[in-house]
Amino acid sequence: MEEFAALTDPGARGGPNEDAIGWDEAQRLWFVADGMGGHAHGREASSLVKQTLLGLIATTDLTTAVLKAHEAVREAAAQLEGERAMGATVVCAQMIDRTCRIVWVGDSRAYLWRGRALQRLTRDHSYLEALSDSQSLSETQMREHPRANVVLQTLGMGSPVPSERRIRLRWGDWIVLCSDGIPLELRDSEMAAILQSTDHPQQAARQLLDGALNKGGRDNASVVVVQYRGKPAAGLTARFAQLDSAAVVWISVAAGMMLAAVLAIVLWLLRSHR
Repeated sequence: MEEFAALTDPGARGGPNEDAIGWDEAQRLWFVADGMGGHAHGREASSLVKQTLLGLIATTDLTTAVLKAHEAVREAAAQLEGERAMGATVVCAQMIDRTCRIVWVGDSRAYLWRGRALQRLTRDHSYLEALSDSQSLSETQMREHPRANVVLQTLGMGSPVPSERRIRLRWGDWIVLCSDGIPLELRDSEMAAILQSTDHPQQAARQLLDGALNKGGRDNASVVVVQYRGKPAAGLTARFAQLDSAAVVWISVAAGMMLAAVLAIVLWLLRSHR
């Protein structure tokens, strides 16, 4: 089974934590939900997402379960008095054999930590992410933009369309899920530096959360770190596929140099016997 750690903290904003984290080890599912709509309603929204996903994942496709969570939050919001909004973002990771399926709505994120390199797997459903399609914005410009917190898709509001990504896993890969309270405080480079200094999911999750809190903790912050521990496929080809790209390059170069040396020796022997 995979090793994982999951932590959440309300941060410095005060009030109850509107984030929710959850997992189902039997279904190899992990997720982070971030509620919106004020303290009480945001907490209820993320809780509904958690309950729905855990209640359906054993019998329902992941994307379908996420849409059912949307319906549950929307129905709860309809019961509120006045016109108060209520919603949640979510990012889920489910491992099926050696494939990790990522499904998300909103700006909660998923990252892959492999070969000492951090890669973001999700693209925020946000105003800034859409703006970046037409304008070249630096990370600093995006972080300081006045509409940096505008989310375009949420569960419970409108008609969200979950995004999906699948990646082929390698033994030892880490999948990192987080609410926006983590990247609000930590740049991707800072997250990578933290992961570089850790060797266990529990330590990684703790340091990522503490890093966000130490830099201000302006929002609720949640993080889940899952280390893929699936059985590596048998055979030389499968083991070669487990290596990161840098290792593959070096092995290929070394093999080429050895082959060239062998050919040179053979040619020298042939010439010396003429």
